[in-house]
Amino acid sequence: MTHSPTALIADDEPMLREALARLLAELWPELRVVAQARNGREAIAMFEEHRPDVCFLDVQMPGLSGVEAARAIGHRAHLVFVTAFEQYAVEAFARGALDYLVKPVERERLQETVERLRERLRTVQPPPAATDELIRELAARLSAAPRDTRLRWLRAGSGQATRLIPVEEIDFLRADEKYTLVGWRGDGARPGRRWCARR
Repeated sequence: MTHSPTALIADDEPMLREALARLLAELWPELRVVAQARNGREAIAMFEEHRPDVCFLDVQMPGLSGVEAARAIGHRAHLVFVTAFEQYAVEAFARGALDYLVKPVERERLQETVERLRERLRTVQPPPAATDELIRELAARLSAAPRDTRLRWLRAGSGQATRLIPVEEIDFLRADEKYTLVGWRGDGARPGRRWCARR
C-alpha cells in the first residue's frame, strides 16, 4: 500500500474510544485515526466521508449498533469489533474472517490484531468475503443474548490521571467525604489505589 493506512473508531464511551486511539498510536504509528464516532449512525456518515481502511466498531452502541454499521460499510473496509460480550461473539469470529477485541482492550491482544491488519493491507488483501454471513450470525447471537446491564468498569481519577478499572479487579471501596477510594488488583496483580469522585 502506498498511502498511510487510516482508521475510524466508533464507541459510545469516550474514554474507551480515546484509550484505543492512544494504544493504536503506540502500536501502529503510521496508522491515522481519521474519525471517531459516538454511535452507529455517526460511524456510517464518517465512513462515507473519510473512507478509512479499517473500522473499529463497538458492538453495542445507542441508535444503530456496531453490527448494523458494519452491514452498511460491508466489504469496503477491514472490520474489527470491540465487544464486552465475548461469550456470544467468539464462535462467530473464530473462523478468522473478522477480528474482535474485548473491552477493556489489552495491549497484547491489540498488537495481534494490528499485525494481522498490517499484513492484509501490505498484501492488498480485500476484506474477507465471508463478512456478510458472519455479521448476520453475530447479529443473531447478540439479539438472542440476554442484556447484561451490570456495571463493568469504574472510572477513577487521581490528579490529572484517569483510569478505567474492571469491576472484577476491585478489592474494596472506601467512602471519604465526597470521594471514594478504590482499591484494586492493578497491573500484574499488584495492589493499586486511586481516588474516584463519588457520583
